[in-house]
Amino acid sequence: MSKINLLSSQIYNRISAGEVVERPFSVVKELVENSIDAGATEISIDILDGGVSSIVVSDNGSGIEKSELKKALLPHATSKISTVKDLDNITSLGFRGEALASIAAVSKIQITSKPKEQEFASKITCDGGLIGQIEDCALNNGTEIIVKNLFYNTPVREKFLKSERAEEGEISSTIARFILSNPQISFKYTANNKVIYQSFGEGFESAMICVYGVDVINNCYYVETLKNGIEIKGYLGKHHFTKGNRSYQTTFINGRFVQNQTVSSAIANAYSNYVMKRQYPFFVLSLTIPTEIVDVNVHPNKLDVRFANNQVVYGSLYSIVSKVLDGAKDAVNIVIDNNNNVKTNTNEIQYDYVKHNCILNEIKNFKQEILETKNSYKFELRDVASATPSLKLNEDLSSKNEKEKAPDIFAENKAFLDSLEKKSQIKQEEILLNRDIRYVGQALNTFLIFEDGIDLYLIDQHAGHERILFDQLNKALNEHEIVSQPLLIPFVLNVNNSEFEFLREKASLLASLGIEISEFGNNSFKVDSVPSFLTEMNLSKFFNEILSEANLLKAITINDLLVEKIAQKACKSAIKSGDKLNEEQIKLLIDKLKDNLALKCPHGRPITVKITRTEIDKWFKRII
Repeated sequence: MSKINLLSSQIYNRISAGEVVERPFSVVKELVENSIDAGATEISIDILDGGVSSIVVSDNGSGIEKSELKKALLPHATSKISTVKDLDNITSLGFRGEALASIAAVSKIQITSKPKEQEFASKITCDGGLIGQIEDCALNNGTEIIVKNLFYNTPVREKFLKSERAEEGEISSTIARFILSNPQISFKYTANNKVIYQSFGEGFESAMICVYGVDVINNCYYVETLKNGIEIKGYLGKHHFTKGNRSYQTTFINGRFVQNQTVSSAIANAYSNYVMKRQYPFFVLSLTIPTEIVDVNVHPNKLDVRFANNQVVYGSLYSIVSKVLDGAKDAVNIVIDNNNNVKTNTNEIQYDYVKHNCILNEIKNFKQEILETKNSYKFELRDVASATPSLKLNEDLSSKNEKEKAPDIFAENKAFLDSLEKKSQIKQEEILLNRDIRYVGQALNTFLIFEDGIDLYLIDQHAGHERILFDQLNKALNEHEIVSQPLLIPFVLNVNNSEFEFLREKASLLASLGIEISEFGNNSFKVDSVPSFLTEMNLSKFFNEILSEANLLKAITINDLLVEKIAQKACKSAIKSGDKLNEEQIKLLIDKLKDNLALKCPHGRPITVKITRTEIDKWFKRII
C-alpha cells in the first residue's frame, strides 16, 4: 500500500503555479490587478522577450509595509479577504491569495514597496520559492515587482509557451482590457523598450481612443443607463460597424473582464436583425451589478461569472441594445454623445436604423422574388451545356401532397426525357474546334454563332473573354510573376492584438502574392502595394475576409481569396453582353478560345453550347 505524503510548500506552490501562472500574460494580469486593488492611479508595465525574460510592474498605490513583505510571498495570503462573509461580497480583483507565491515558485522575483507612512522603501527577493531577507532601499511611494526568468525551473511549462511575439500579443490584449476597464487610471505599457500603449486616465472616451483609435468612436453609440439595478455604460457599434470575428467584443462586470454566455447571447440576439452572416457587432460594455447576485469565483482564471438570475441580466441587456438599434424614442435617454454631457438627437439614431433597414429589406425582397419565381415554374433546365435542353421536374415546395404525387404523374415523361439525355451523350468536354469553322454572325449582341459544316456553336462572348482574362491572371499568380503596383496613398489597416500577430506571420506570404504590408505604429499595418491588376480592389473588405473568425481559427487560404478577386476582376474587365464586336475582336477571341471551349467561366457558366445538325432536323420534323 502506498503512503500518503504531506507535500512541502516548495512542491504545492509549484502545483498551484501551474493553475495560476499559465503563461506570461497571467503574471501581468495578477500583478496589475494587485496594483489596481492598491488604489494606484499610475501603473507602468515593462516586458522583455514576451515576458519570459523580464516583467516589471510598478505603481503609485498604497504599498506593502515592511513587516508584511515576507507574508505576501506565502500561499493563501491576501489583504482582500478576512472572513467567510467576504466571499459573498467580493469587490477586489485579485482576491485568492495565491498569485505572488505561485509566481515566486517558478521565477526569480523581487518586490520593492514603500507605503507613504514609511520613511524608507523595503525589498525582498525570492528565487524559485526560496525567500530571501528584507532590505531597506530607495523608492517613491508605491510598489515595484520584477519577475525574471519565468519558468526557468519548470522546463515542461516553458516548452509549451508560444513564440515571443505571440506571448507579447497576449500581454498587449490584457493591458488593453485594463485600460478600457479602468479609464480613470494612467497606464504605460512598454515591450522591448517600445511604447505600445500610453493612456492618461482621462475617462472612457480617452481609453477607447488609446486602444482603438478615434475612427471607432465615430462609428459607435455611447450608452449610459440603469436597468433593473444594473448600470450599463460603454460603446455599441452602429448598424454598419461590424467585424469579421468576436475579438472586438469586450465585456466588463464590476471592473473585471469576463466572457459570459448570458451577456454575449443577449447582445448578439439584439443585433441579429442588423448584421450579415459571419459578421459580428463591435461593443465595449461595462456592467455594474450588485455583488450579492454575482459569483466571481467560478472560473480558475476568473474569466467568467455566475448570476443569481440570468433572465434579469439577459432581459436588461437585450432591451437596452434593442432600443438603441431600433431607434426607439427611449433611446434618447440611453445614448449620449461622445463628450458625455449632451444627449444625441434621436433622429440620428433613427436615421441609422432606417438606412440600415432599407438595405436589409432590399436584400430580403430580392431573395423573396427569387424564391417566388423559382416556385412558379414546374420545369427548369437541367444542363445548359448538354446537346438536348432536357427538363426535370421541380418539386412543388408549397404542398406536401402534390410533392408526393408528382413522381407518379410525370414518371413516364421523366423517363422519356432521361432517355433522350442519355442518347445525346454530347458532353461539354467534347466541344473542341478541330476543324475549320466559319463565323456566321452575332446574335442579340451577346452570342457569337459559328458553324463547321456539321454542327452549330453558340459562344457567350462575355463568359469566353472572362475566362481568357482569368486564366492569364491566375497563371501569373501561380507562377509568381505578379507585378506589384505601389499605391498612390498607402492604405492603413487598424487591427487588434490577435489580428496584428496573425497578419505579421502572414506578411511574407502576402508579399509573395504582390501585397506588401509593413507595421505602422501600434496595432496598425500600412499596405504599400497590391497586384497591378487589382489596384481597384476594396482593401478594407479583402482584409476583413482574411481576418474573419473562421480564418483566424484555421490555416488561412489567402491564395483562394485572391483567386476570387481575380475572378471578379476578369468579370469586370471582360467584354459585356450587349457589346457590338468588330471582325478583328471576334477573330482574336475565337483564336484564344479555340482549344478551350469546354471550359466554363470563373463563375461556373458554360462558354459554348453545341447544337448538332440532328437536333435541328428534329426541330423541323425533317427526321423523327
